[in-house]
Amino acid sequence: MNQLKEIFLDNNLKVGGFYELAIQVCSSLENNPIKLYTEFIWSLNNVEGPFDKSFKLIEVDVENVPHNGMLNLENYNIPFLTYNIREDEPIETGYNWFDICFYTAAIEKVFGSEYQTWSDNPNVPKELADFLHKVLKQLYEIYPFQLAIIDFEVSGQYYFDNLKKSVINDWSNASFYVGDSLYESIMLENRKYVTKVEDL
Repeated sequence: MNQLKEIFLDNNLKVGGFYELAIQVCSSLENNPIKLYTEFIWSLNNVEGPFDKSFKLIEVDVENVPHNGMLNLENYNIPFLTYNIREDEPIETGYNWFDICFYTAAIEKVFGSEYQTWSDNPNVPKELADFLHKVLKQLYEIYPFQLAIIDFEVSGQYYFDNLKKSVINDWSNASFYVGDSLYESIMLENRKYVTKVEDL
């Protein structure tokens, strides 16, 4: 636990922006799915936390934004956080987003400097990519989200409606995931960017 604490408290790892799984979950009027997602992540066997800034355990509470902790991936320990963004302008048409975020500096320090997830040609550790794919599928089974995106600093940048309505050509690094029930409503030109959750 001392090693985990040392890594968690190292502020040099908490810089550089986020490589993240960003999920457009549901309407901002619905909060229960966010509660379910948050409780699930912090109950995983390879997750420690959430902690306060002094590495003391705190209760899981969706009113706490963010939740900070440690993730163990095949003997790699890395700090991460979960974050809920509730769009409220106006709340009737906004969305609840649930993000699982990793500092790019932490990724490079823990896995190796060659793993630059923020560059034009991102290099993502296999252990991290596998975890994000596994957990997004598990979250979808708990509550079917509208859209999940994996990329650098991507939360709120795209919405499911973007995939339906217009061809956007700057998605080269973003990976998009939707359920089978929504896939058919995506423009044909955009489907090359999208993976069905059921195919993971």
